[in-house]
Amino acid sequence: MKRIAFFCLLLAGVLPLRAQDMWKYFTPEDFARRRAAVMDSVGDGVAIFLGAELPEAYVKFRQDNNFFYLSGVEAPDAVLIIDGKDSTSRLLVPDRTPGDIKQEARIEPGTEAAALYKMDMVSSKKSMTATFDTVLTAGRTVYLYLGPEETAEMSPDRSKMLWSKRKFDPWDGRIPRETNFSNLIREKYPEVSVKDISPVLHAMRKIKDEKEITVLRECGKIGALGFNEAMKITRPGLYEYQMVAACDFYYQYRGQQNPAYFAIAASGERGLDWHYNANNHKMQAGDVVLLDYAPDLNYYCTDITRTWPVSGKFTDDQLRMYACVAEFREKAIGALKPGVTYEDLIAIGQEVYAKHGYDTLWPNYAGHFVGMAVHDVGSRKGPFVPGVVFNLEPIIEDKTKKIHFRIEDTIVITDDGCEVLTGLTPVDPEEIEDMIAEKGIFE
Repeated sequence: MKRIAFFCLLLAGVLPLRAQDMWKYFTPEDFARRRAAVMDSVGDGVAIFLGAELPEAYVKFRQDNNFFYLSGVEAPDAVLIIDGKDSTSRLLVPDRTPGDIKQEARIEPGTEAAALYKMDMVSSKKSMTATFDTVLTAGRTVYLYLGPEETAEMSPDRSKMLWSKRKFDPWDGRIPRETNFSNLIREKYPEVSVKDISPVLHAMRKIKDEKEITVLRECGKIGALGFNEAMKITRPGLYEYQMVAACDFYYQYRGQQNPAYFAIAASGERGLDWHYNANNHKMQAGDVVLLDYAPDLNYYCTDITRTWPVSGKFTDDQLRMYACVAEFREKAIGALKPGVTYEDLIAIGQEVYAKHGYDTLWPNYAGHFVGMAVHDVGSRKGPFVPGVVFNLEPIIEDKTKKIHFRIEDTIVITDDGCEVLTGLTPVDPEEIEDMIAEKGIFE
């Protein structure tokens, strides 16, 4: 009888609730609350957000971070309109969704989709001009996200660098999609005032709620345990990409959505290139290998790096350098709590590196925020508060000796301290050596 009832519901079209398979950690009400916060910020204005376009390449579609943050929608080419004046949310979706978009992400306009996504209206994107004509009336303020789009393996700092490169290239001159959309709004609706909603979204995203931290905690666990598998297969003569493969196997087995960023598996002097990613060299005994790689789980990333000896044993010289970055890590974690500032971390670093005699080998850098993007939004100014997720990144490199050490962890600020989300992979040198000595996943 249960099976018959299931098929009756299926035939009746009452099973689009499968869309909530996407929301393992969230509910439609969570996204609605975020939209309500935007309404409070824009007052009588209206905010318009563009969803990510369908990729040109045969790669898996991933929604723009801000769009997903406010809607939970994973359909490409959608438009979200949040109206502060009448406290409504409208979603516009294309009439046709490509077949390579996952089934539970497909949206048919109508009341059923509106109820599922907690929207006031879900309409065809064909009505976009008519909708704009209705809401973009004379004297209104329209808020647009003027920062760069963030999809798979994207961070705003890198996108802005590309924006600048294109703009000032005399043989290019392309403007970003966001800038073009803003220009079109100004051209077609000259009596509205256009403002940037980016500061509002950045402030909201900088402080994570408990559900976001739950995703990040799981993502950090996956990343750390994947690193353990990479350590176990490390042997002289293996290629760097083989070590990455151990992470990939574990990350995908545990359900990563995408890598958070390309794998950096840099052995020997290649560690001096911070974003090295060829990963095609044989690892040599006597060298250290740096692995910087992490998963993206349900639109949230972690960032993790460890550095360890290819042969399985640190040399005395390597241990001296490693001890410096490890001490900075330990003291910074001990200090991280509400009220501490980024400048406080820099002061701790200056003291530790000077103590070890390596102050000239430190880039005077402590880390960055992490969240939906691996280099997440938010300003370093001001004190840390509960819910901020920070990537602590102690670094030391000697370009003369051609060696680079880095230990990198994703950390959330709690009410009275902090929690290391990537702490399940070892930092202690002896524990690292013991891990390398274990049998690897492909052995």
